[in-house]
Amino acid sequence: MTNVYILQNIKGHRLGSIREEELEKKLYDAIKSKAEINKLSEKLQDKYIKQMKAFNQERKGWSQDSLRNNTEIQKLCTHALQVINEYKKLQNKNTNLISHNAQKDISIAESKAENITNSKKIRSLESMIKILEGKLSSAQKDVISIQNDTSKKESENLSLKSKIAELENIKSELESKVNELQYLKSEVISKPIIGGDDEKNMIKSNDISVVIEPSKSLRQYFISRKSMDQAGKINNDISTQTVIFDNCSANDENTKPSKVNTEINSKISDETSISEISENIIPRSQEIPNITPYLVQPKNYNSSLIESHSQIPIGEIGAIPAMASTLMSPLSAYRLLALLIIAVVWFVVLRCTWNIGRLEEPGFKGSPYGPLRNKKVIGYGIHGSNNRLSI
Repeated sequence: MTNVYILQNIKGHRLGSIREEELEKKLYDAIKSKAEINKLSEKLQDKYIKQMKAFNQERKGWSQDSLRNNTEIQKLCTHALQVINEYKKLQNKNTNLISHNAQKDISIAESKAENITNSKKIRSLESMIKILEGKLSSAQKDVISIQNDTSKKESENLSLKSKIAELENIKSELESKVNELQYLKSEVISKPIIGGDDEKNMIKSNDISVVIEPSKSLRQYFISRKSMDQAGKINNDISTQTVIFDNCSANDENTKPSKVNTEINSKISDETSISEISENIIPRSQEIPNITPYLVQPKNYNSSLIESHSQIPIGEIGAIPAMASTLMSPLSAYRLLALLIIAVVWFVVLRCTWNIGRLEEPGFKGSPYGPLRNKKVIGYGIHGSNNRLSI
């Protein structure tokens, strides 16, 4: 216990009074409680140290356990990954096996279908073999019958050969006669027939004469397109008639050329309807007598061109007009109409451009009625406007 010193007087209060004694007791109790508290704190510190040591030991054990657990977890993770990879590999193998099995099933089904079709083909071939065997037997029978027929036909062929030899002799005789006829034909062609005031040019092909009377006017040269086509048809008909007559003269020596000549001339007179120009347009003073007509030559090119005595003078050739007919064709009418339309459009365009040029003159700049300002204006204008009629 600590010593307590007593003072005699402190600020007018005397020490050793009741109050001072109470304070001393309280102080003593406080010191005593402090000592107890210190003891308890020391005990608590000891317990805390012991507990911390135990806790540290336990924590070390826990850390070791956690390390062990982590290593085990890592091992488990690696094992799980390996298992997953193996599972994927097995799954891929499974899908491959499934696809392979499906392909096998498809191939099996196809092979079954092929087997069915092959079996059907085999059956059809067997039936065909049976049919062919029957046909072969019938063909063998036919061959035997044909052999019998050939022996008969050989005898017939021998007789036919003898007849062919006779026909060849006849053919050679006919060829000699044909050559004689051709010689006669060439002689007849080389002899023209000319006579009378109106001369006629005639060509004989296999004793055929085509007579074309000369025209005293130039109307035959003004031929429309339709008449030109008809003339072409006539020439074609004459050439066909000459060919027909060649064949007829080779087969029949006694045919008369005068009959054929009259037939061809009648055909020409029926078909040659040529459109003529009116007499008012072409005066008779322009007519030139005796124009040489076209002459027809046969195919053997041995005919002679017979010229008439009167021909067209060289100076008067230019007098022949170039127009084919006075009648206007639809094509020329369309052309004239198109030219008229182009001229009208051209005139309108020029008129418009001329008016535009006048509007651009200096007199039009001040007012729209610039050129008219010096002219007299008459009439009534609307109130509030400048419209006037100018003279």
